[in-house]
Amino acid sequence: MLALLVLFLVFSQFGFFSPVRDGLRRSVALPAHWVDVATTRVIDAFKVLFTVNNLARENAELKTENTELKAKAASLEALKVENDNLYKDLQFKKAHPQMRLTPANVVGYSPTGLYQTLIIDRGSRDGLKENQVVVASGYLIGKVGKVSLATSEVWLLANRNLLTPVILAKTGTIGLLRGSIRGLIVENIPLDTKTKIGEAVVTSSLEGIYPAGIAVGHVVDIISAKEEIFLTLRIENPVSVGNLTSVLIVTK
Repeated sequence: MLALLVLFLVFSQFGFFSPVRDGLRRSVALPAHWVDVATTRVIDAFKVLFTVNNLARENAELKTENTELKAKAASLEALKVENDNLYKDLQFKKAHPQMRLTPANVVGYSPTGLYQTLIIDRGSRDGLKENQVVVASGYLIGKVGKVSLATSEVWLLANRNLLTPVILAKTGTIGLLRGSIRGLIVENIPLDTKTKIGEAVVTSSLEGIYPAGIAVGHVVDIISAKEEIFLTLRIENPVSVGNLTSVLIVTK
């Protein structure tokens, strides 16, 4: 074998051996080329595979990060709403220094049926009694209903069994507010009352239950019929009771 290799090296130096030399080079070069091509393709395939795996991992990480950011944003938004409500409660306290206000947390909400209610974590041991006024964000939302030792039921304005005396802030006209399928409505308003959309509606002390002047909402619709002798007003209360976490009770 070694002798053949030596003879090949010796004869390869002569010109007559060129065809043999070229043939050998071609026979070796072609397989080497295909081996090189195959190797390159395998390497490229592995590169693509690794790239896809890296992209999948990065995509999963980005999705996780995006979910976390959305959760943080939702928490911040909820905190902002709660802070806004607390600020409005503070402003209400400042505007009514004569009132004794007891804060309470909302622990339950029943939005269906005739008896729309909240459950709060204050009761008779905290000085709560039936018919005491309940406010949130500076607006009347209802009154205390049934009272237990540590919890109480709050009847919301939308409760159809609850009648609330109110007064139109500009005209001074008194009416009765109640819940209906059309929302909050004020009835018994004389036809000649010069009310307008947007007029503020506040509590009246007519029955001795509600302190006068607590904001209730504003007029959004004026309903009248030819055969009726009274106007019916639809009003809007801006407080979203379903999102409340705390309220204030006027205990004195």
